[in-house]
Amino acid sequence: DISRSRGGRPVRWLGDGGMFHFREPRTAVLAGLDMVQRAPAVNLPPAHVGIHTGPVIAQDGDVYGRTVNLAARIAAYAQAGQVVVSEETARRSGDGRLRFEPLGPVGLKGVGEPLPLYQAFRE
Repeated sequence: DISRSRGGRPVRWLGDGGMFHFREPRTAVLAGLDMVQRAPAVNLPPAHVGIHTGPVIAQDGDVYGRTVNLAARIAAYAQAGQVVVSEETARRSGDGRLRFEPLGPVGLKGVGEPLPLYQAFRE
């Protein structure tokens, strides 16, 4: 429901997690913050979210590609209660309602060089 209310769509469910597609990075970040905030209210364990922005390959209702892989790696890095985003997502999501605190360059599994990551917050 949260993803749809923010203009996104659920793509697939992965065990106790999910993957969502958004056309705009800012709305993905806002939805991620909503999900992290609301999870305890509906008796779910603390949520964590990872977001990356870029092109995807869409086929048969699913999405694939480097953007999807990086988002999954960022999500695996995020701790309970965090929305962690790539530099590209942070750069394209600034609108005054969000702020991003740098976490530094982070080494992610399967990624050649450390990537600058940011934790997202509402202003």
